Amino acid sequence: MEAGVLTSCITAVSPRSEHEQCRSRRSSIVRLSFMAWRDVCRRGRPAGGRVRQDDVNRSDPPAAHDAGGASPGILIFIQEVIRLSPPWRLPEKPEDFPSGACRVETYPGHGAADVHFEGRAADVYLNYNDPSGRIWGDWLFDWCVDNCRIYQIQGVIFGGRQRFSETHGGLPFPRMQHDHYDHVHVELNGDGAALT
Repeated sequence: MEAGVLTSCITAVSPRSEHEQCRSRRSSIVRLSFMAWRDVCRRGRPAGGRVRQDDVNRSDPPAAHDAGGASPGILIFIQEVIRLSPPWRLPEKPEDFPSGACRVETYPGHGAADVHFEGRAADVYLNYNDPSGRIWGDWLFDWCVDNCRIYQIQGVIFGGRQRFSETHGGLPFPRMQHDHYDHVHVELNGDGAALT
């Protein structure tokens, strides 16, 4: 992550004391995550002009992608964006967002060689078919697209929309599969997973 991007986002939107609180929260989250997570991500080529694409080679043995737990970057994302109010406030988080009540799943996921198994993805359970769930999920989707560089978010899916940094110039596009109507999928690239 470029330090200038992170610093300018923080100072432009939040007061210094909030920045210091964010840094303090991050250090405690990172200390906990280093106990289990190991960086198994392969860094890929630049894509979409925003973040780097890190594909999982599905022919690799599963052990090559077993991170042993959630990465520091995804834990920081969950804490700062889902559980708290994000330091980068646009788009505005809905006041009634279920921060503490949201079910969030990360590692190990459902496959033996996917971004969850590498500890760099989270599924945030919000129901697209529920009016409130759709508002909350749409907010999270839009927030991830608008702030992708902060956490190095390379992909996000919710309902009928998806955005991946390497596809369609990094712009959101329709999703034909109907497999993300009960959760928002957020995935970081390898650099985002290692974020501290």
